[in-house]
Amino acid sequence: MEIPVYSHWAAVSVLMLLSAAAGALLYRFRAKSRIPERDAESIPGVLTMLRAVVTSLPDPIFVKDSGGHFLVANQAAADAMGVATSAEVLGKTDFDFYTEELASGYFEDERKIVLSGQPLASKEEYFTEPSGQTRCLLTTKVPLRAASGRIIGIIGIGRNITALKSVEAELERARDALGLKAAHDHLTTLLNRCAILEILERELARSVRENGRTAVLLADLDHFKSINDTYGHPAGDEVLLEVARRLAKTVRSYDSLGRIGGEEFLVVLPGCAEPDAVARADQLREAVAASPISTAHGSISVTVSIGVIVAQEGAVVSSKDVLREVDIALYAAKAAGRNRCRLAKPGVAGNLHQSEC
Repeated sequence: MEIPVYSHWAAVSVLMLLSAAAGALLYRFRAKSRIPERDAESIPGVLTMLRAVVTSLPDPIFVKDSGGHFLVANQAAADAMGVATSAEVLGKTDFDFYTEELASGYFEDERKIVLSGQPLASKEEYFTEPSGQTRCLLTTKVPLRAASGRIIGIIGIGRNITALKSVEAELERARDALGLKAAHDHLTTLLNRCAILEILERELARSVRENGRTAVLLADLDHFKSINDTYGHPAGDEVLLEVARRLAKTVRSYDSLGRIGGEEFLVVLPGCAEPDAVARADQLREAVAASPISTAHGSISVTVSIGVIVAQEGAVVSSKDVLREVDIALYAAKAAGRNRCRLAKPGVAGNLHQSEC
């Protein structure tokens, strides 16, 4: 990219502008503090005073001409660019300090300011220092105008918000962790009862809206109380963890799986018709029973019974009704000998008919 040559007259214009600004500053200072004229004469020259103000600020402050060459830069700006003194910055461009991609981005932003006269306020700019550390500056750039009003460059100031962004990232991670904890079961890390029931409500409403189907599976471990009594609750927890893992591995990526209490698991399958729901239920049942579960107290064979229900197209049904009916189907599977599933079909006036999967 071709960069315009450094302009001496632009630098002169900047110094004149700084001088005028410092003069106004000094006038206001004298007026407000009522410093006598004879004492005011002892104050250093306005340019020296303004330079001292700019140098003392911890934020990068810089002035560039219309070609992107630095005319003024304080020590904070020099530090940001990895040089020892601000004098090493003058007359150079961002291309002397940053990567081509980063410098080009700065140059384009500043060209827009020069051409449009519109400031660029509070833009987050990330860059990597020579040390390798990534910093974030909240930068504001405004047009630099000559006495005639013509735009001759830009004035910029940046606030180092790296630490603030780090804190924000930590807070975001903490918020995500709290959200995860609030919506997930503490043992299995599956969705907890509230979260899975919210999904059930949403999917049922969507089925009505889109004239679709939602299948619901309710799985319950067989003889789980006997496992706890025989092997102890720690072994029971190991069993629950492994069952949750096997179920999660078997469901589709867009299905929802949650633990709704004790040894019961609820699966919500959007857009799933009865034949597919029956097949999915049987796959889950087989996945759990495929092999004994290894625990610290030995291997334990586990099976599940599953109730299945499908909310038909356009049927307005509450989650409470669905849970009641699928629960009845689940216990019909238990009564039939366990390690099997039952399909519940809502009949007239809510009566149920069960058929074996």
